[in-house]
Amino acid sequence: MNSKNSLLFVALAALLALSSCSGLKTTCVTNCTTSGTATLSITLYDTPPTGMNLLSFTLPITGISLTPSTGSNAPIATTAASFEATHLQTDSALIADAVSVPAGTYTTLNVVLGPTTATSNIFINESGSTITWTTGKGGSCANGAVCILPAGAFYQIPIALPLTLSGGQDYWIGLDLNLNNAITTAGGLTVDFSQAGVLTAITTPRTGIPSPAVDTIEDFVGSVTAYTSGSSITVQSNISGQSITAALTSSTEYDAPDATYSNCNAAPGCIKVGSTVSIDALLGLNGTLTASEVDVLDATAVDEVEGIIYPTGTANTFALIVADRDAASGNAVLASATYGTVILLNVTSSNCLVDTKTLTTPLPNPSGFSNTSDLLAGQVVRAQVSKETSSNGTISATANNLLLRFSRLTGTVSQAAGADFNFTPPSYITVLNTGLGASPLAYTFNGYTAFDGIPDASGITSSSTVSIRTLFLNNTAPNFAVAKVRVP
Repeated sequence: MNSKNSLLFVALAALLALSSCSGLKTTCVTNCTTSGTATLSITLYDTPPTGMNLLSFTLPITGISLTPSTGSNAPIATTAASFEATHLQTDSALIADAVSVPAGTYTTLNVVLGPTTATSNIFINESGSTITWTTGKGGSCANGAVCILPAGAFYQIPIALPLTLSGGQDYWIGLDLNLNNAITTAGGLTVDFSQAGVLTAITTPRTGIPSPAVDTIEDFVGSVTAYTSGSSITVQSNISGQSITAALTSSTEYDAPDATYSNCNAAPGCIKVGSTVSIDALLGLNGTLTASEVDVLDATAVDEVEGIIYPTGTANTFALIVADRDAASGNAVLASATYGTVILLNVTSSNCLVDTKTLTTPLPNPSGFSNTSDLLAGQVVRAQVSKETSSNGTISATANNLLLRFSRLTGTVSQAAGADFNFTPPSYITVLNTGLGASPLAYTFNGYTAFDGIPDASGITSSSTVSIRTLFLNNTAPNFAVAKVRVP
């Protein structure tokens, strides 16, 4: 494992060298032509919803195009058909990667969303009363219940975004998804992409993004499909099919959970085609990705599921809402699981381990996830599974090993004190975990916790809304070991 004190400057220098344009611009000022093609990359992140305890939300992106001042729309190819949105509270997704676009002047970015399904977008009703809706076939959700949001209809969102793209130049757009605007309760619960402010766009990187990168793509999980040690790695998501390729440099850090889970005694030596990894990468203006970290989850792929867990009321059985899965054995039941699928896990004899990932150096031996009594509603857990079966549409499996991974939570800072702060999480966290205080302690780690929207921990202020990517531990000091803070 490389030292966590490794600097990012080599990766950043690689990005700078690969970028063909110095800085972001929406108009060209030197060496410009009005003919030829430009390249455009687009990322997606999320202004997280408040007052809605979302556990899973699948966002279909049906199409993207640019409207020119004259002529026909220019289509923009996307990297996947849909994206899981709840992890975008702290992370970004690469939705268009260095797409060739005719040079010219454009007035509008068009993004087509939907339709969503009535099976995969899940929330917990902690409003204090029953929520009803009349869209589709209508429905209701009792207080305290886990329910499925009504479907959202297909809608094209036009975003006024004047752009002059010059031949041979590279450009980037960041899209901010605001589900708080899309999920409405006026007149009953609806998902309505036609509401104002569902998507907005920026062309200047957010504060905290390491220059010269334009965005960061973090915790992208999948199977290695191509690998050249010290040079590059290609990883494909087993659930969405999206594939990314990242350059490996001397500053790329390598990690692996305990070999009891990962079967990796020393990264990167255990990486091979077929391994399951999590990648963090810096996105350059020209669409090039440079890996800042590779975390080896499994040296050799096995049947696995990952997602948010919550109790079922049955001893030793927990529900897991799928955010990732790998049917390495070819099991058809497991292969059918997608975003939002609920899997019932039998966890009676599971080993419990922690994937500290980028926090390995400041948190080498975290306490608070050593046995099944440390399982808390809202934790994100990865489980190696067997005996996957389906009965009446319900998937069940036996968990052989459990690995605590990062949760994404949005809440309020109740008291800030330097690098550590009291954090009021979404209401379901404290309602379902009765032993948890109203505002548990969150720790950040100097030099290891990343910041997005603010330059450093000094930007965390009392009463502000923040999103954290965190290890959620059954431990008072701290409950939340924070790897990233995003201030919307």
